[in-house]
Amino acid sequence: MTPSLEVSPVAGARDRRALLALPYRLYRADPNWVPRIWGEQAAWLQRRNGFFDHGEAEWFLARRDGTVVGSIGAAIDHIANRHLGRKWGVFGFFEFIDDEAVFTALVEQARAWLRQRGMTHMLGPQNFGSSDFPGFLVGRHDVPPALFEGHSPPYYLAHAERAGWRKNSDSLAYRAFRHAAGDEMDFLPAKLRHAAERVARNSRYAVRQADMSQFERELAIVLRLYNRSLATLPDFVPVEEDEFRRFVKELLPVLREELVLFALVDGAEVGFSLALPKFRWKVLEARAKALHDGDLKATMEELVHDELFRWFKESIRGGIPVPALSPN
Repeated sequence: MTPSLEVSPVAGARDRRALLALPYRLYRADPNWVPRIWGEQAAWLQRRNGFFDHGEAEWFLARRDGTVVGSIGAAIDHIANRHLGRKWGVFGFFEFIDDEAVFTALVEQARAWLRQRGMTHMLGPQNFGSSDFPGFLVGRHDVPPALFEGHSPPYYLAHAERAGWRKNSDSLAYRAFRHAAGDEMDFLPAKLRHAAERVARNSRYAVRQADMSQFERELAIVLRLYNRSLATLPDFVPVEEDEFRRFVKELLPVLREELVLFALVDGAEVGFSLALPKFRWKVLEARAKALHDGDLKATMEELVHDELFRWFKESIRGGIPVPALSPN
């Protein structure tokens, strides 16, 4: 007799904990999986962030004979839909065992929830913002994910392809190694080195570090640059301040002001660059300890004061067009 499969909404603290704990079981054998911050994910499930000022969501668990075998969330961002003139929903928090029946039941549940609310398309996976762990991993399962990048086992993509899903977009991550680049940056194209030398000689252009004592000012500048620099992308929706604050709050424990740089032209900020500690290796260590000790709530907060935070890897950048360089 085939064990029964049931999909039901997440209801109460026990269900929320079951959803958050599921990935620890599914990825137990994957040495490159990086746990997401438990508290931040729990805030989503408790609807305690700015998304719910302009959006709605529901989560579901799939159980087989009482054992959780999958999860999915469905959401509607009303601001994004108004901005883009469409009726699309998104799905995320999508985790499941390698079982077609579980995959199908979860997807159909999310689809039904969105259809009941008038949505015509479903996009995902993403949790639920466009930069929150988007997509299925299509290659390089042998390396940990980059910042806010999706990571999933090969069978996730296989199920989606068998179901006839169409790709919406690609998300690429690049790796660069300082030992290969050298100290003189000779690997840079001559044209780029020449442009950098011209900028360095021109007093109109400058670079400054962030001043965290002026946090509100710096936050406003970064948000303005982020929204303006990405405005040319076809599906980009300007980020609301409250949502951007949530994003920055996640990074605050590891932000270093000397690694937040602004590019200036005639004293005005026109671009920014943010580098972050290569903290995922420490998260992997914490994850191994959590799995060994049975403590699933190991979080980044336990790691931020670790003196081993001396490597820098992840980066976020943004900028706006400026006039061409003068000949000088």
